[in-house]
Amino acid sequence: MQEFLSALTVVVTAMVKFLFAGLVSYGMGHGFVETLVYMAVGSCAGMLLFYFSGKGLLEWFRQRYVRRSKARMIQGLMPKPVFTRTNRMIVRIKHRYGIIGLAAFAPPTLSIPITALLAAKYFRHDRRTLPALLGSVLVWSVILSVAWSFIR
Repeated sequence: MQEFLSALTVVVTAMVKFLFAGLVSYGMGHGFVETLVYMAVGSCAGMLLFYFSGKGLLEWFRQRYVRRSKARMIQGLMPKPVFTRTNRMIVRIKHRYGIIGLAAFAPPTLSIPITALLAAKYFRHDRRTLPALLGSVLVWSVILSVAWSFIR
């Protein structure tokens, strides 16, 4: 039971804050292979969970925006501007780096939930999104497991 709880702790840590999951795993006495497997399973499960739930949540927000925009137009008010300075910057970064840039750099730095939500927001129609994200977290699992093994 103790081993299951320690493995579950590492998996949940990898789902939420991927960068420190290896440190948690080695701190609990797991070896390299266990750490690698727990990090890979947790990060892939977290990416799938947050990506698909993020798509649903973002669709709900879009529907809410449409309802509110229609209500403003019925009242005779102008719709809120869609392209703000921040939105333009986000679009510029999206076009410059794309899904490959997001998948390559975001999982360890931004965390799995934020990376998955950004991917669901900006790349949900690209069929390469989910394979790129899953491949990225698998590669990062190996890199971080090796890096934390040298540091411990």
